[in-house]
Amino acid sequence: MSELSLPAGAAQTPALGPTRRGWCLGAASLLGLAGCSSLRQPAGPSAAARHDVAPFSGARLANGLPVGWRLHVTRPDLPITHYTLDRLDGRTVVHSVAERATSGLRCDVDIDPADRPWLSWDWRVDRCPPEASTAQDESDDSPARVVVAFDGDHARLPLGDRLFAEQVALFTGQVLPYATLSYVWDGQAPVDSVHQYIRSSRIRYLVVESGEARAGRWLHYRRNLVDDFLRVFGEAPGRIIGVGVMTDSDDLKNRAEAWFGDLTIG
Repeated sequence: MSELSLPAGAAQTPALGPTRRGWCLGAASLLGLAGCSSLRQPAGPSAAARHDVAPFSGARLANGLPVGWRLHVTRPDLPITHYTLDRLDGRTVVHSVAERATSGLRCDVDIDPADRPWLSWDWRVDRCPPEASTAQDESDDSPARVVVAFDGDHARLPLGDRLFAEQVALFTGQVLPYATLSYVWDGQAPVDSVHQYIRSSRIRYLVVESGEARAGRWLHYRRNLVDDFLRVFGEAPGRIIGVGVMTDSDDLKNRAEAWFGDLTIG
């Protein structure tokens, strides 16, 4: 998996994937891009940020994607996940298909979670590979993720996280958010378990569905972002600057598919 980390004010791309352990570092070194002094300052919410997550239901298309959403290319050297509006079970939803691929779909927002802490969404997955797990770097794929990016004081980040953010910014032209929380459908990790992205402590996964016991039907979730962020990161969250959905299969090199209904924050 290449984590959709929703950089603040960026064009179209998330963080990095396999071989995640050295790909970004190696590429940056080869290009002569190392050096902390070049790390750009975070921009906070983008100029296009909305005060609500753009709905899929009743959405119009712009460049093939729902209005208010844009493709977030994870790895330019890998196939992208395809996202299209679809009708399923009498509703308009986003259908994602990843064929050995990775990328996300994102909506820029500017929301204070202290005032609006509740994130709700629906998704459907018909099959989840049992070997796919965010707990293991070499099999870090997932048929469905909902990703939330938060602003914060980047100067407070540990040196390793700042170095990683710098390399991402220099290699991709984007600034990572202060923190990224992903709600994931995992193939095997227990529900409610938390896992950390191997390259950064500021990207973490919270498993909300595991295995295939509830596959093949629409599932609804309502999460308190403040409570979850406090539990996962040990601090209060900053402003929400992005929300995304993601399906990826680049690690296991197979096919993954999901359907996403509207996401709301209130």
